[in-house]
Amino acid sequence: MGHTAMELTARASMAAGATGAYAVGHAAGRTRDVMTRPQRAMVAVYKAEEKTARQLDRALRKGKPGAARAKRVADARKRAGKPIVLSDAKPSARIGGFAAKGKASRRIGKHVGGGLKKAGRGVKRLGSTGLDWMDEASARITAADDDPASQLGDATRDLTFKAVRKGVRGVTSSARFIWRHRHAPSRAVRGVRAAASTGARVARAAANLVRAAASRIAAGAASISLPVLPIIAAMIAVLGVLLAVMGAFLGSSASESTGVANVPAEYEADVVRAGSICPTVTPSIIAAQIEQESNWNPKAGSSAGAQGIAQFMPSTWASAGKDGDGDGKADIWNPHDAIWSQGNYMCGLASQVETAKKSGKLTGDTLELTLAAYNAGLGSVLRYGMVPPFEETINYVRRIKELAATKYTATGTAEGGTVGSLEPKLTVSGGIVSTAGITPDTRYPWGQCTWWAATRRADIGKPIPGWGNAATWAGSAASAGYTVDGSPSAGSVIVFQPGVLGASADYGHVAMVEEVRGDGSILISESNALGLGVVSTREISASQLAAAGNGVRYIH
Repeated sequence: MGHTAMELTARASMAAGATGAYAVGHAAGRTRDVMTRPQRAMVAVYKAEEKTARQLDRALRKGKPGAARAKRVADARKRAGKPIVLSDAKPSARIGGFAAKGKASRRIGKHVGGGLKKAGRGVKRLGSTGLDWMDEASARITAADDDPASQLGDATRDLTFKAVRKGVRGVTSSARFIWRHRHAPSRAVRGVRAAASTGARVARAAANLVRAAASRIAAGAASISLPVLPIIAAMIAVLGVLLAVMGAFLGSSASESTGVANVPAEYEADVVRAGSICPTVTPSIIAAQIEQESNWNPKAGSSAGAQGIAQFMPSTWASAGKDGDGDGKADIWNPHDAIWSQGNYMCGLASQVETAKKSGKLTGDTLELTLAAYNAGLGSVLRYGMVPPFEETINYVRRIKELAATKYTATGTAEGGTVGSLEPKLTVSGGIVSTAGITPDTRYPWGQCTWWAATRRADIGKPIPGWGNAATWAGSAASAGYTVDGSPSAGSVIVFQPGVLGASADYGHVAMVEEVRGDGSILISESNALGLGVVSTREISASQLAAAGNGVRYIH
């Protein structure tokens, strides 16, 4: 109760400070408006008179006016010579005093409001620090107490207090979640494995909590006062109901793993939930995007105005922001709201991409197109009919897929094995090629794209001479008698001209064609696309190759 009272006091103080700042600033602004009203009225009269003078002058030019009309025109011209700009006017001393007071009130309101805001932030920090101290002190006192009954009583009290404080929020949030996902059983049957595994993990955690609570209560009943027992009984009943609901909702065949790894513990449940909305956008994709956008910093902000852990622009948040934690509001700075909104926003893009593919407007991998739409905008993707040939977008898609397949994929679930149609085949795990046992080419700096192309050609029994920078390879190979054309084949070197499909704007890029597929797409292996010395694989669609034109050549 002491912890909660201090927390509520800190929050109330901060709210009072913010409200006071707003009230003072608002009152100062209203006072300034009242004080300067005569001055603004004078300016309005000047503008009205000038407008009338212009209208009469136009009427005079159109025809010969009578004596009365000529007098009105002359009077209007005299009045039109008066000042119409506030700074040019010479107000009375009374109006000048009003203006000075208005400016002073605005300055006072600004300083007082700023001071109250600073005080509110200080109270909040003090409250958070105080809560941490109280928790630490409580833990040390409990640990130092050698009376078993007292220890059990303290532990049971803490468990009960936390459960009661969070019970109502948890039940309402769970009810809303179950209602929003009432169609999840059929989706789970179709393969939404992450959602099922999350539910099983939650159910197991709930069961463990019930067992822990029951054992502590049974062992420490003698040290608990009578009014607490009904609350604990209600808590166990609620947890039992939740356990039964989750068991019926998700079934008993859930996987032991959520399929995602290396996510900060406080956000793991949010990431799994956001990555279970649609099959295209998985938890590992959500995690990779958040690392790329904010590196898991919920207070991140960019010079462009993006805010929060998912780096939403306020204009986008206005339509895409959702309440992720059930507190009744969608807050761009709340990481639980932002991650949930990220999943919904990405799945919305994926749905639009699928619709465009069915109508023939887009071709290619749905995930890559969705990531490209997130980075460059759906309009750019539709305009090109594929992943736009922007270096930033191509690198973004590649980076997210790489992070998702390696860092944020749980052990044992990443794709692996051998790839390509060449011999010997490449051993790949999560898109990264193992170079163990492959003799490196020493003519090129280790890790560069040229180093790998020469190394891989020698590895398949087709060595090539040294040709300098990547952009010069096609010309040098043709001069050396090699066949150079625009048709790919397994084992050929693909040469990207500078700036083409993510190639360096200065040196170009080279890679190896590992496989040519029936739909015209190719699988390549390359080095230094994801970092110096990192050999990775990439799929390039037929439409991307067609768009590149002569910017891509093949050495056979």
